[in-house]
Amino acid sequence: MLKKYVWSDFCYILLLVSLFIAVHTVYYHHLFVFIYDQVSSSTKALELWRTKSISLIGPPVSIFQIYRREMYFGGISYYIQLIFLLLGHFDPFWSTYSFMLFSALMIFPLYYGIKKIASTYSAILMCIIYSLFPLYIEATSMLWNPNFQFALLPFFVFLMSIFNLKKNRLLFLIMAIYSGILFQLHYLFIFVLIGLLIYYFLIRRLTLQFFILAVIGFVIGFCPIIIFEMRHNFYNIRTIILYLNNRKLLFNHWVADYYFLSSSFFVLIALFYFFKKQIKTWEIIIVICLLSTFCYKYIVIDAPSRAYPKGWLYADELKAYSIIKNNYLKNNIRDINIFEFYDATGNAQKYYLKRDGIKINFDDYRNNRYLYVVYQNDQYIKDAAYEVNEFRPSRTIQIWAINQKYKMYLLERINLPSDNQ
Repeated sequence: MLKKYVWSDFCYILLLVSLFIAVHTVYYHHLFVFIYDQVSSSTKALELWRTKSISLIGPPVSIFQIYRREMYFGGISYYIQLIFLLLGHFDPFWSTYSFMLFSALMIFPLYYGIKKIASTYSAILMCIIYSLFPLYIEATSMLWNPNFQFALLPFFVFLMSIFNLKKNRLLFLIMAIYSGILFQLHYLFIFVLIGLLIYYFLIRRLTLQFFILAVIGFVIGFCPIIIFEMRHNFYNIRTIILYLNNRKLLFNHWVADYYFLSSSFFVLIALFYFFKKQIKTWEIIIVICLLSTFCYKYIVIDAPSRAYPKGWLYADELKAYSIIKNNYLKNNIRDINIFEFYDATGNAQKYYLKRDGIKINFDDYRNNRYLYVVYQNDQYIKDAAYEVNEFRPSRTIQIWAINQKYKMYLLERINLPSDNQ
């Protein structure tokens, strides 16, 4: 009988994992991007790997700068990202795909965790939502610190389910350490932490010993940020005070959907716990039908309209880079910099250059002889970015059609001091 149940669970999980991978593979076929935060974090992770250095802090909080100050998340995000970059040999697509596969495998602890907390039907339904809900598809499709936090939640749920069966102090300490690590990845996890404190110490009424373990474990998990604060005169805390003193700007900041990733995940778990007796086969079928409709619309029909930059695909980025690399290696065009219409400093291209060990003066746009410009037309000189509009006088050496909409121009600065010698 036990073997029958184990085999039944394994079949459920295998089917759910296959569904997850299939949905995400289709999603990547229609929409895969490597821009902005993904690029900057990947570049930082690559630099940390090459220099064998340690960073206590991670990427900045995406609120706003005030007096040129920013808050920072924990450095753990760079090292999590580095794991997937290494698995994908620093190729953005395969590194991201390895993260997706990791997220798919998290269905195992998610299924068993929810099954122990609620029921088998609840576990199946939660895994289906994890696989098909558009917000969660997005969260398990990109290398980004909030997404790392979300992908690590299923194992935390699994730890919770084991602790519910047996109040083990060591396990609770591990959970507390784990929560500190999760908090490093995004600070809006604070709402989940508050909920957990209420659950364990007001509802479950755990003893003072467990509270002390919770504090110790959290401090251990969050220690990189604590060390950073102590070394830098409590930089993040003082930045928070500045934010609070300018809270009108704070409240006017846009609210992103990923802010609710972790909170929504635990709200669903609470709902499954309270309504576990009501969830049966028909409820699962209804949810599958509804989510399948939304999922198909999100990953296939609406994918082109959500693509950003518009009319610029990952394949176009690679095509542009192959030209830049070929010119560097074979045509000796090396005193270069790069401007792209959606990113004035061409950071995606610079990631590829750094990955392949091609060295240029990455930050100098005033003395470089050559400039690659990715633009829709030859009016790039009117762009507001100084990286391109101050590159004059210059002449166009060559033009490549990257796709039907965008071209890449190779400009050469004239009247450099060396030209007059």
